[in-house]
Amino acid sequence: MKTSVFLEKLQEELEENQSLSKETKLKDLENYDSISLLSVIAFVDENFDQQLDPDQFKNMETVSDLMNIIGLENFESE
Repeated sequence: MKTSVFLEKLQEELEENQSLSKETKLKDLENYDSISLLSVIAFVDENFDQQLDPDQFKNMETVSDLMNIIGLENFESE
């Protein structure tokens, strides 16, 4: 998946008005909460066929951290 497409889909999934970047801190997002976390887990499962463990999110701060958890090999650069 192209990184830009991932960022757009993640923005929609989190129902955020502001555009996301790799540097976006998830906890700073207005709509980021435990329900959002479940949405992200489902989003990753649906788009990358990976089951994420909620424990993986404990140290995750940025969108880039999420991409690293998913695996950078799943992303195409622009």
